[in-house]
Amino acid sequence: AVSTAATTRVMIATSTARVATAATTACHRARAVAVGARRARGERRARASGQPSSWSDARAGAGETRRARAMAVVARANGGLDAIVVVAGGIEDDGTLPAWVTPRLDYAATAYANATADAKPRILLSGSMTPHKPPPMAKGGFNLHESTSMASYLMDKGVPADSMLKDTASMDTIGNAYYSLCLHAIPRAWTRVEVVTSAFHMERTRAAFEWVWGLAPHGVVDMRFVSTEDAGVSESALRARAKREAASAAALRDNASRITTMEAFSEWLFTTHKCYAVSRQHEIGIFDELDEESRKSY
Repeated sequence: AVSTAATTRVMIATSTARVATAATTACHRARAVAVGARRARGERRARASGQPSSWSDARAGAGETRRARAMAVVARANGGLDAIVVVAGGIEDDGTLPAWVTPRLDYAATAYANATADAKPRILLSGSMTPHKPPPMAKGGFNLHESTSMASYLMDKGVPADSMLKDTASMDTIGNAYYSLCLHAIPRAWTRVEVVTSAFHMERTRAAFEWVWGLAPHGVVDMRFVSTEDAGVSESALRARAKREAASAAALRDNASRITTMEAFSEWLFTTHKCYAVSRQHEIGIFDELDEESRKSY
Protein backbone atom coordinates (compact mmCIF):
# COMPACT_ATOMS: atom_id res chain seq x y z
CA ALA A 1 0.00 0.00 0.00
CA VAL A 2 2.85 2.37 0.82
CA SER A 3 4.52 1.60 -2.51
CA THR A 4 1.28 2.19 -4.43
CA ALA A 5 0.65 5.52 -2.68
CA ALA A 6 4.19 6.63 -3.35
CA THR A 7 3.86 5.68 -7.02
CA THR A 8 0.57 7.59 -7.27
CA ARG A 9 2.17 10.69 -5.76
CA VAL A 10 5.04 10.50 -8.23
CA MET A 11 2.63 10.12 -11.16
CA ILE A 12 0.58 13.11 -9.99
CA ALA A 13 3.72 15.21 -9.48
CA THR A 14 5.02 14.25 -12.92
CA SER A 15 1.69 15.09 -14.56
CA THR A 16 1.56 18.43 -12.73
CA ALA A 17 5.11 19.25 -13.78
CA ARG A 18 4.28 18.51 -17.42
CA VAL A 19 1.25 20.78 -17.31
CA ALA A 20 3.32 23.54 -15.66
CA THR A 21 6.07 23.14 -18.26
CA ALA A 22 3.56 23.33 -21.10
CA ALA A 23 1.98 26.42 -19.61
CA THR A 24 5.36 28.08 -19.14
CA THR A 25 6.36 27.29 -22.72
CA ALA A 26 3.09 28.73 -24.03
CA CYS A 27 3.61 31.84 -21.92
CA HIS A 28 7.13 32.36 -23.30
CA ARG A 29 5.88 31.88 -26.87
CA ALA A 30 3.05 34.37 -26.34
CA ARG A 31 5.46 36.91 -24.86
CA ALA A 32 7.86 36.49 -27.79
CA VAL A 33 5.00 37.09 -30.24
CA ALA A 34 3.89 40.19 -28.31
CA VAL A 35 7.43 41.60 -28.21
CA GLY A 36 7.86 40.99 -31.92
CA ALA A 37 4.56 42.68 -32.70
CA ARG A 38 5.47 45.68 -30.57
CA ARG A 39 8.81 46.11 -32.33
CA ALA A 40 7.16 45.81 -35.75
CA ARG A 41 4.59 48.49 -34.85
CA GLY A 42 7.36 50.79 -33.68
CA GLU A 43 9.30 50.38 -36.89
CA ARG A 44 6.18 51.03 -38.99
CA ARG A 45 5.52 54.23 -37.02
CA ALA A 46 9.12 55.33 -37.57
CA ARG A 47 8.91 54.74 -41.34
CA ALA A 48 5.53 56.47 -41.59
CA SER A 49 6.79 59.55 -39.71
CA GLY A 50 9.94 59.82 -41.80
CA GLN A 51 12.04 59.97 -38.63
CA PRO A 52 15.53 58.42 -38.69
CA SER A 53 15.74 55.28 -36.60
CA SER A 54 18.88 53.41 -35.67
CA TRP A 55 18.62 51.19 -32.62
CA SER A 56 21.14 48.67 -31.38
CA ASP A 57 20.50 45.03 -30.65
CA ALA A 58 21.11 44.57 -26.92
CA ARG A 59 21.48 40.81 -27.24
CA ALA A 60 24.47 39.15 -28.89
CA GLY A 61 24.04 36.38 -31.46
CA ALA A 62 24.23 32.64 -30.80
CA GLY A 63 27.63 31.50 -29.62
CA GLU A 64 28.56 34.94 -28.34
CA THR A 65 28.09 36.50 -24.95
CA ARG A 66 24.73 38.15 -24.41
CA ARG A 67 26.12 41.52 -23.45
CA ALA A 68 24.55 44.47 -25.18
CA ARG A 69 25.74 45.96 -28.45
CA ALA A 70 23.90 49.22 -27.86
CA MET A 71 25.43 52.33 -29.43
CA ALA A 72 24.52 55.98 -28.98
CA VAL A 73 23.15 56.92 -32.39
CA VAL A 74 20.84 59.45 -33.92
CA ALA A 75 17.40 58.14 -33.00
CA ARG A 76 13.87 59.00 -33.81
CA ALA A 77 11.58 61.03 -31.59
CA ASN A 78 10.62 59.62 -28.21
CA GLY A 79 7.30 58.19 -29.39
CA GLY A 80 7.50 54.42 -29.07
CA LEU A 81 9.78 54.36 -26.06
CA ASP A 82 8.79 52.05 -23.25
CA ALA A 83 10.74 54.04 -20.67
CA ILE A 84 13.30 56.71 -19.94
CA VAL A 85 15.70 55.53 -17.24
CA VAL A 86 17.18 58.47 -15.34
CA VAL A 87 20.26 57.47 -13.36
CA ALA A 88 20.61 59.13 -9.97
CA GLY A 89 23.69 61.22 -9.27
CA GLY A 90 23.73 62.23 -5.64
CA ILE A 91 21.73 64.29 -3.19
CA GLU A 92 22.54 67.25 -0.96
CA ASP A 93 22.45 67.12 2.84
CA ASP A 94 19.17 69.05 2.83
CA GLY A 95 17.53 66.61 0.40
CA THR A 96 17.74 68.83 -2.67
CA LEU A 97 19.34 67.67 -5.90
CA PRO A 98 22.82 68.67 -7.15
CA ALA A 99 23.09 70.97 -10.14
CA TRP A 100 24.32 68.16 -12.41
CA VAL A 101 21.32 65.93 -11.65
CA THR A 102 18.52 68.34 -12.55
CA PRO A 103 19.45 68.50 -16.28
CA ARG A 104 18.91 64.73 -16.46
CA LEU A 105 15.42 65.22 -15.06
CA ASP A 106 14.72 68.25 -17.24
CA TYR A 107 15.49 66.11 -20.29
CA ALA A 108 13.09 63.40 -19.11
CA ALA A 109 10.35 65.93 -18.36
CA THR A 110 10.67 67.50 -21.81
CA ALA A 111 10.72 64.13 -23.57
CA TYR A 112 7.63 63.07 -21.65
CA ALA A 113 5.80 66.31 -22.48
CA ASN A 114 6.69 66.04 -26.17
CA ALA A 115 5.49 62.45 -26.52
CA THR A 116 2.00 61.94 -27.89
CA ALA A 117 -0.75 61.08 -25.43
CA ASP A 118 -0.92 57.47 -26.60
CA ALA A 119 2.85 56.97 -26.45
CA LYS A 120 3.94 58.47 -23.14
CA PRO A 121 7.02 56.62 -21.81
CA ARG A 122 7.32 55.67 -18.18
CA ILE A 123 10.08 57.54 -16.37
CA LEU A 124 12.15 55.24 -14.18
CA LEU A 125 14.18 57.00 -11.48
CA SER A 126 17.03 54.75 -10.45
CA GLY A 127 18.93 55.27 -7.21
CA SER A 128 18.77 54.85 -3.47
CA MET A 129 21.89 56.42 -1.97
CA THR A 130 25.63 56.51 -2.51
CA PRO A 131 28.06 54.55 -0.33
CA HIS A 132 30.37 57.57 -0.36
CA LYS A 133 28.53 59.76 2.17
CA PRO A 134 25.64 59.51 4.65
CA PRO A 135 22.13 59.95 3.22
CA PRO A 136 19.81 62.76 4.32
CA MET A 137 16.82 61.79 6.42
CA ALA A 138 13.15 62.10 5.50
CA LYS A 139 10.17 62.47 7.82
CA GLY A 140 9.73 59.70 10.35
CA GLY A 141 13.45 59.01 10.46
CA PHE A 142 13.55 57.21 7.11
CA ASN A 143 16.34 57.57 4.55
CA LEU A 144 15.51 60.07 1.81
CA HIS A 145 16.21 58.13 -1.37
CA GLU A 146 17.70 59.98 -4.31
CA SER A 147 14.94 58.63 -6.54
CA THR A 148 12.32 60.03 -4.16
CA SER A 149 13.80 63.50 -4.38
CA MET A 150 14.00 63.10 -8.16
CA ALA A 151 10.32 62.12 -8.30
CA SER A 152 9.35 65.19 -6.28
CA TYR A 153 11.30 67.39 -8.70
CA LEU A 154 9.50 65.91 -11.70
CA MET A 155 6.07 66.17 -10.10
CA ASP A 156 6.78 69.86 -9.56
CA LYS A 157 7.50 69.97 -13.31
CA GLY A 158 4.07 68.53 -14.05
CA VAL A 159 4.94 64.86 -14.65
CA PRO A 160 2.12 62.73 -13.19
CA ALA A 161 3.10 60.47 -10.30
CA ASP A 162 1.58 57.42 -11.99
CA SER A 163 3.86 57.92 -15.00
CA MET A 164 6.95 57.44 -12.82
CA LEU A 165 8.58 54.40 -11.26
CA LYS A 166 11.35 54.20 -8.67
CA ASP A 167 14.27 51.95 -7.89
CA THR A 168 15.12 52.48 -4.21
CA ALA A 169 17.63 49.64 -3.94
CA SER A 170 20.66 50.59 -6.04
CA MET A 171 23.65 52.31 -4.46
CA ASP A 172 25.89 52.68 -7.51
CA THR A 173 25.89 52.51 -11.30
CA ILE A 174 26.00 48.74 -11.68
CA GLY A 175 23.14 48.58 -9.19
CA ASN A 176 21.22 51.13 -11.27
CA ALA A 177 21.54 48.80 -14.26
CA TYR A 178 20.62 45.63 -12.36
CA TYR A 179 17.68 46.85 -10.32
CA SER A 180 16.12 48.91 -13.12
CA LEU A 181 16.22 45.79 -15.28
CA CYS A 182 15.02 43.26 -12.72
CA LEU A 183 12.46 45.36 -10.85
CA HIS A 184 10.87 47.06 -13.84
CA ALA A 185 12.12 46.20 -17.35
CA ILE A 186 11.76 42.42 -17.14
CA PRO A 187 8.31 42.33 -15.47
CA ARG A 188 7.03 44.87 -18.02
CA ALA A 189 8.84 43.32 -21.02
CA TRP A 190 10.38 46.66 -22.03
CA THR A 191 12.17 46.47 -25.35
CA ARG A 192 13.06 50.11 -26.09
CA VAL A 193 14.51 52.55 -23.57
CA GLU A 194 16.61 55.67 -23.19
CA VAL A 195 19.21 55.86 -20.42
CA VAL A 196 20.01 59.38 -19.20
CA THR A 197 22.95 60.61 -17.15
CA SER A 198 25.53 63.41 -17.07
CA ALA A 199 28.33 63.47 -19.63
CA PHE A 200 31.00 62.80 -16.98
CA HIS A 201 29.13 59.67 -15.88
CA MET A 202 28.21 58.30 -19.31
CA GLU A 203 31.14 55.97 -20.01
CA ARG A 204 30.58 53.95 -16.83
CA THR A 205 26.79 54.04 -17.19
CA ARG A 206 26.97 52.73 -20.72
CA ALA A 207 29.40 49.96 -19.78
CA ALA A 208 27.13 48.88 -16.92
CA PHE A 209 23.83 48.97 -18.83
CA GLU A 210 25.24 47.33 -21.95
CA TRP A 211 26.54 44.48 -19.82
CA VAL A 212 23.59 43.92 -17.50
CA TRP A 213 20.72 44.62 -19.88
CA GLY A 214 22.45 42.43 -22.43
CA LEU A 215 21.69 39.52 -20.10
CA ALA A 216 17.94 40.27 -20.11
CA PRO A 217 15.95 37.03 -20.46
CA HIS A 218 12.78 38.59 -21.88
CA GLY A 219 14.00 39.44 -25.36
CA VAL A 220 15.91 42.06 -27.29
CA VAL A 221 16.29 45.41 -25.52
CA ASP A 222 17.17 48.42 -27.64
CA MET A 223 18.90 51.25 -25.81
CA ARG A 224 19.81 54.82 -26.60
CA PHE A 225 22.11 56.75 -24.27
CA VAL A 226 21.56 60.45 -23.61
CA SER A 227 24.23 62.67 -22.02
CA THR A 228 23.30 65.89 -20.25
CA GLU A 229 25.46 68.81 -19.23
CA ASP A 230 27.90 68.62 -16.32
CA ALA A 231 26.33 71.62 -14.61
CA GLY A 232 27.79 72.76 -11.31
CA VAL A 233 30.86 70.50 -11.34
CA SER A 234 34.21 72.29 -11.07
CA GLU A 235 37.01 71.57 -13.51
CA SER A 236 39.13 70.04 -10.77
CA ALA A 237 36.28 67.76 -9.70
CA LEU A 238 35.66 66.74 -13.31
CA ARG A 239 39.33 65.82 -13.76
CA ALA A 240 39.33 63.75 -10.59
CA ARG A 241 36.06 62.08 -11.51
CA ALA A 242 37.23 61.34 -15.07
CA LYS A 243 40.05 59.12 -13.80
CA ARG A 244 37.69 57.20 -11.57
CA GLU A 245 35.05 56.82 -14.29
CA ALA A 246 37.55 55.50 -16.83
CA ALA A 247 38.92 52.94 -14.38
CA SER A 248 35.43 51.80 -13.38
CA ALA A 249 34.29 51.47 -16.99
CA ALA A 250 37.35 49.40 -17.86
CA ALA A 251 36.71 47.09 -14.89
CA LEU A 252 33.06 46.66 -15.92
CA ARG A 253 34.02 45.73 -19.47
CA ASP A 254 36.55 43.24 -18.18
CA ASN A 255 33.96 41.62 -15.91
CA ALA A 256 31.45 41.57 -18.77
CA SER A 257 33.86 39.54 -20.90
CA ARG A 258 33.95 36.83 -18.21
CA ILE A 259 30.49 36.95 -16.64
CA THR A 260 28.01 36.20 -19.39
CA THR A 261 24.82 34.90 -17.76
CA MET A 262 22.35 36.48 -15.36
CA GLU A 263 22.96 33.69 -12.86
CA ALA A 264 26.71 34.34 -12.86
CA PHE A 265 26.15 38.09 -12.67
CA SER A 266 23.85 37.76 -9.66
CA GLU A 267 26.40 35.57 -7.92
CA TRP A 268 29.14 38.11 -8.58
CA LEU A 269 27.06 41.12 -7.49
CA PHE A 270 25.71 39.67 -4.26
CA THR A 271 28.84 37.87 -3.08
CA THR A 272 31.67 40.24 -4.04
CA HIS A 273 30.36 43.80 -4.44
CA LYS A 274 30.80 46.21 -1.55
CA CYS A 275 27.27 47.62 -1.80
CA TYR A 276 25.41 44.30 -1.99
CA ALA A 277 27.49 41.44 -0.52
CA VAL A 278 26.86 40.33 3.06
CA SER A 279 30.56 39.61 3.43
CA ARG A 280 31.32 43.30 2.83
CA GLN A 281 28.45 45.02 4.61
CA HIS A 282 30.80 46.11 7.41
CA GLU A 283 32.49 48.41 4.87
CA ILE A 284 29.37 50.56 4.38
CA GLY A 285 29.76 53.78 6.33
CA ILE A 286 33.53 53.95 5.95
CA PHE A 287 34.04 56.97 3.73
CA ASP A 288 37.72 56.74 2.87
CA GLU A 289 37.49 55.40 -0.68
CA LEU A 290 37.29 58.74 -2.49
CA ASP A 291 39.56 61.78 -2.55
CA GLU A 292 37.95 65.07 -1.64
CA GLU A 293 37.71 66.35 -5.21
CA SER A 294 35.92 63.24 -6.48
CA ARG A 295 33.49 63.30 -3.55
CA LYS A 296 32.30 66.75 -4.64
CA SER A 297 30.46 65.17 -7.60
CA TYR A 298 28.49 62.64 -5.51
